[in-house]
Amino acid sequence: MRVTFTRTGERRYAVTAERPVGDRVAADPAPGFHAHVPHDLVHFVVERQLGLREGIYGTLADGGDAGTFRPLDEPYSKKWARRNTRPIGRPDMARSERLAQLVQGAWEVRHAARPTSPGIRAWLDERAAGVDPALVDELVDRLDELAPRWHALRVGGSITLDWPAPAHPGPGRRR
Repeated sequence: MRVTFTRTGERRYAVTAERPVGDRVAADPAPGFHAHVPHDLVHFVVERQLGLREGIYGTLADGGDAGTFRPLDEPYSKKWARRNTRPIGRPDMARSERLAQLVQGAWEVRHAARPTSPGIRAWLDERAAGVDPALVDELVDRLDELAPRWHALRVGGSITLDWPAPAHPGPGRRR
């Protein structure tokens, strides 16, 4: 699956996925704009690096809508929603959200984009409980590769990344 992150405004972005099931979906606007590391880009890094198949991007690759994506090649309808809805709240989704928050916060602390007040440190420590610090460093390093590319984009510019093929190929599959 090809996933494109596009800067659509000064403080807005969209995420488009060209899925192996043959259609395209988008979240526009996508949540959590950040000038250096938008929230959904952090999710992508976390889920890809950890092989989370039931987070946002694994759900999309599996034919779902991840709760926020809409079709680009056909009108949104109840039929489309029934065909593309997958359960939200699976363990991978919760893990992805927790780690995305932790990794984005750690990236901001590394680059002094967020003050390291006792409250911020406690918030990060809470999310880091039970997480290998080396893993966090590895994920922040990956963001360090992508952040300059994202930050340099002008409105209309984009970054396209590849998501691995789903574990269960074929349209209309369910778990």
